[in-house]
Amino acid sequence: CREGICGSCSMNIDGTNTLACLCRVTTESSSAMKINPLPHMYVVKDLVPDMANFYQQYQAIEPWLQTDKAPEDGREYLQSVEDRKKLDGMYECILCACCSTSCPSYWWN
Repeated sequence: CREGICGSCSMNIDGTNTLACLCRVTTESSSAMKINPLPHMYVVKDLVPDMANFYQQYQAIEPWLQTDKAPEDGREYLQSVEDRKKLDGMYECILCACCSTSCPSYWWN
């Protein structure tokens, strides 16, 4: 897709966890690329990791916005442009597990 929007092509390429759809492949290199499944995950088949444990950990930490009270109109909270800018860079996760499987604390937990 070359868009990096779904995370289904996450893998380890030449020792770096990345999305295959965004990884530049050069024909000028004299050595072959090394392609492996994401590290520290069970493999379902070929390059496909079992994401069940990753999703369980994600759900356990509840990384979404939470509030103590319901909105006054009973429907939704309205968000100002300023409040929205505070979230930039914090919500773009596509749950590909590239960063988690690169982190030693994930390996041991």
